[in-house]
Amino acid sequence: MQNQQSNLKLISKNLQASYRQFMDDFIAAPTVVAPLLPTMPAFQRDLFLKQAQTRHYQVMLQMQPSLTETHPYNIHGVLRTLASGQLVLINRRQHLTHLVDVTQIRYIQRA
Repeated sequence: MQNQQSNLKLISKNLQASYRQFMDDFIAAPTVVAPLLPTMPAFQRDLFLKQAQTRHYQVMLQMQPSLTETHPYNIHGVLRTLASGQLVLINRRQHLTHLVDVTQIRYIQRA
């Protein structure tokens, strides 16, 4: 009985260590900070967004910091507009979809 308890304690410690390491990967701050690009004027940003959608360009958007971010960050993909009018950036390689608020875009460039 005591042998089973010691095995259970060993498994429990290993499980806790693995869980901590797994969660640290998600919580850890990114080591590479995106270079800060200039904020584009609204008319230029809107024009580039329209062109990127109609011509199906791969684009990189630099977004203003949101609630969970402390610095601007870059996202990559192809822009689409949903039936509801919401702008979406789709990255098929990474299997990611970002809902984009146009007012939060700092900079847009063709990738």
